[in-house]
Amino acid sequence: SIIEGNYRKRELAPALDLLCTAGVAHKIHYTAAQGIPPGAQIDFDTYKTTLMDVAISQKILGLEAGQWILKPLQMLINKGALVEAFVGQELLAYSDPRQKTQLYYWQRMKKNSTAKVDFIIQQNENIIPIEVKSGPRTTLKSMHMFLDTHQKSPYGIRFSTQNYSIHEKIHSYPLYAIAQVILKDKEMASKALLC
Repeated sequence: SIIEGNYRKRELAPALDLLCTAGVAHKIHYTAAQGIPPGAQIDFDTYKTTLMDVAISQKILGLEAGQWILKPLQMLINKGALVEAFVGQELLAYSDPRQKTQLYYWQRMKKNSTAKVDFIIQQNENIIPIEVKSGPRTTLKSMHMFLDTHQKSPYGIRFSTQNYSIHEKIHSYPLYAIAQVILKDKEMASKALLC
């Protein structure tokens, strides 16, 4: 969103669309997320972008693969963005291959009050907010605010470096369990259809 020069949207939009078509980048659209489907309440002009290949994004930033392998706990400046891109990449990888999957996020749009949930997904008739945390000591104020204002959301999911846990309406999973969470939901939906 911040590029040097006096470029306009009409000049940059086609380039971004080509990157999205190629699968290098992905637009994550804002949604109000008050009901299903979450795509019914998106704002096409409000989105964030992410590179959908964590390895490519790290190479662009100059990170050597050896550093990452030898020192995985090293504090990276962009660790939060890296982990968020990883979760987005995994959500897309385990989505239904027969249809184009769109990622969504939610943000509170009021003055002097910032709140943002990284991803919004639909599980059956429910809207589920997903927060991604790269560090061990993090608060979930945005997640709680979302759950308090969205009746179609019975719980939220946090992916982080912490272990499995459930506290109030927050289900926490380690980062390596993303596939398990997404595939478990699909398995439950398939069983319901067969009954």
